Amino acid sequence: MLIAAPQRRVIEDAFHAEMIPSSCPDDDLAMHNRIDPYWDPLWAPGSTSLWATGNLVRARKEEGLGRTRVRKVMTDYDALRILTSNRGRADRHTSWAVLQSWRTTSAEQLAAFTGSRYFLNPSYSQIQASFALGLIDIGVFANYAAPSAGANRYSLYRPSNTDSFEKLIEPNLTGPELLSITGGQPWSGGGQYDRHNLLAAELGLRAAEYLPIGTVMGEQLSSVDLLAGSGLGKKLPKADNRRADATIIREDGMRVVLELTATASASFESKVRRWAELIAARPLETSGLTVVFIAAPHPDRPRHTSSDPRHAIYKTVAQVLKGFPGRGQDSPAARIGIAHWETWFPGRHLMSEPFLNLEADFAINDATGPDRWAKRGMLTDYAFQPWHTFDATAVLENSKLLAATPYWMRKGDHTAMIGSPMDRAGVDVPHPAPAKPHLAKGRPLGAAIGNGGDAKLPARLRIDW
Repeated sequence: MLIAAPQRRVIEDAFHAEMIPSSCPDDDLAMHNRIDPYWDPLWAPGSTSLWATGNLVRARKEEGLGRTRVRKVMTDYDALRILTSNRGRADRHTSWAVLQSWRTTSAEQLAAFTGSRYFLNPSYSQIQASFALGLIDIGVFANYAAPSAGANRYSLYRPSNTDSFEKLIEPNLTGPELLSITGGQPWSGGGQYDRHNLLAAELGLRAAEYLPIGTVMGEQLSSVDLLAGSGLGKKLPKADNRRADATIIREDGMRVVLELTATASASFESKVRRWAELIAARPLETSGLTVVFIAAPHPDRPRHTSSDPRHAIYKTVAQVLKGFPGRGQDSPAARIGIAHWETWFPGRHLMSEPFLNLEADFAINDATGPDRWAKRGMLTDYAFQPWHTFDATAVLENSKLLAATPYWMRKGDHTAMIGSPMDRAGVDVPHPAPAKPHLAKGRPLGAAIGNGGDAKLPARLRIDW
C-alpha cells in the first residue's frame, strides 16, 4: 500500500493511524488527531519552546512590563483554595503525575494521558491555579501557526523548578494521593528538553494505544535505580541518577528501555557504554532489562549520507560493544538495539509494521560492517523467561496505582493493593462487646453500613479511578 505523506515523499508499507483501532477511548485525543511533534514544523529553528512562569508573569503585570500570553495570574490564596478543594481533585492529581513522570507534554498529550479534555485549554482553573502557585509552567511551540480557535491545543505544560509542591501541596495530600502522583519518587522540576520530552511522551502514548503491552512508564519512573537497583531489591555498585526517556513493559514483565537521541555526540558514547556495563551486570532473567536507542533527528534539516546521525549512532554502538564480547542472549550485543523514528513512523500520523513489532537492529551476527546487524521484534522475536525468584510482572499491577499511567490502563479500584491506614498499621477494626449484652441493640461498632456490603474508605484514602 502506498501513501503520500505531507512531506511529498512516497511512503511504502505504512498505515495511517486512523486505520488502526486505538485503545484510547476518546478518538479526538488519539494519535491521528493529535499534533505530530516529529513531522509537524514546530521546532524550527531549534528544539526549545516559549515558556512563562507564574511568578514571572505576575511580576511583569505588577510592573506593567509588556504583554504576555497569560492575561491574569490569580493570587496564591485563590490558587491554594482551588488546589485543596474536592472539585477537580482527580484532574489535578493526574495532571501533576503525568508532568512529573514525562517532564513536558503538549495540551493534547496531557488530555490523552488523563482522559480530561479540560486540559486542552490552559485557562482551565486547575491549570491556572497550578501555574499561579509555581507548580507548572505554560508554554507554546516556538514555530506554530494555528487559527485562534485551535491555538490552545498548541499549548505546552511542564513542572516548574520550584519547591511549591513540597511546601504547599504535599502537606495537604493523603498517603494514597501522594503515592499515585509521585510513585514514591521525590518531586522534581527542571531538567526538561522540550522536543526530546514531547517525542518521548508521544512514543509512550502511541505504544499504549496500539501495542499489546503491559504498561508504559515515563522518565521519572525509568531511573537506573528502579530498573536495576532498588526496583529489583538490589543495590547499585555506585550511585547513578540517570533516567531513560521511557520504558515499555511487556505483558510478561520484560522491560524495553527507550532512549531517544538526535545526534551521536561524545555524551552519547558515554551513555551507551554505561548501559552496556549495567546490562552486563544484570542478567536478563533476573532483571528483564533491554535497551533500544531511537534515532530522532530533525526531519526538516538538510541531511546527506555523511551527516545522517543514524550512521554515527550505529558506528558508536558497534564500537562500544566491542568492549563486551559475546552475542548470546545475556550479552549487551543481544540486549541493546537501535531503531529509527522514521522507520517506525515514516510520515505524519503514519505508522509501520516495524513499530507494531517494536523492531530494532542488534549487533548479533558473526560479521562486520552492516552485516553484523540483525532485526528483531521486541514484542514477537525476543524470548524472556524470568528467574523463579524474580516477579517480573509485579510492576504491571503496581502501575495501576499510578496516575501517570494512561487512564485506560488503570481503570478500577486498586485500594486493596495498598490497604487502609489501619491495614498498614497492622491494627484490626475494633469490635468491642457491649457493656450490658442483654440490653444491646442496633449495629455493633465497626459493622458495615448499607445493604450488607463492606464499608468503604473515604475517597481520598482510596485509589479508585
